[in-house]
Amino acid sequence: DCYEDPRVSDSIITYNKAAGLYIQACHDIVVNGNHFEEDWDAVKCVDSFNLCMNGNNIDDHLGNGVVIENTYGSVVSGNMIEECNGTAIVLDRDCYGITLSANVIAHELEGGIDLRDAHGCAVSANTFTLVHRFSVRLGPDSGRINISGNSFGNSEVGGGTLIRKLEHENPMQIDMGTGVLIEGASHVNVSGNTFSGLLLGAVKATGDIRGVLVTGNVITDWNRSQTAGVEAISIPASDKNRVGDNLID
Repeated sequence: DCYEDPRVSDSIITYNKAAGLYIQACHDIVVNGNHFEEDWDAVKCVDSFNLCMNGNNIDDHLGNGVVIENTYGSVVSGNMIEECNGTAIVLDRDCYGITLSANVIAHELEGGIDLRDAHGCAVSANTFTLVHRFSVRLGPDSGRINISGNSFGNSEVGGGTLIRKLEHENPMQIDMGTGVLIEGASHVNVSGNTFSGLLLGAVKATGDIRGVLVTGNVITDWNRSQTAGVEAISIPASDKNRVGDNLID
């Protein structure tokens, strides 16, 4: 019941009806240098600890990319996660002490990183491009999260030129940029990020939140949909939250 030192590397794992790789009750896990293609979820890790997942190529999944539940002390870094019909990375069921860093997260129809139930985690130096509903979401069961040094954007390559279309029958071909959605989570630091080419705003918080700090971010070319009432940063007014020193144009 707690298999020690499992290692999966240099493999091609494709076309599985459920997860391409299912990890349960393991520890000191290494998942490195694999290709995952068109499984339901690429990797699902539950009831485990000390997962080290890096250098994997995850493409074209019918569900989510990486799902981690009831796991702590882990790192997911340096992966390319593209074209999930769901969300690239999901943390749920009492996750804590996990770092998600330096991943390229592209073309996800649902979201980029969904922190449904996570505490004491870091989201840093990731690149989010063409992510549809949200790039980072924090649910009401999450808190004590640091989101810093990430790049959020669309398909612009300079001078207003877009590689993707504004309208297309295939959602994967539509130009899209999204930001951070905080839904009832508390004690969240959003700092030092760059937001550009966004359909709506960069950071939006709703619900009973406190201890949210949004500072030192660069926000440009936002609310491309020209939706009335949208703010670059929308945080409920409270002396428990702070917004400042952001560059917005």
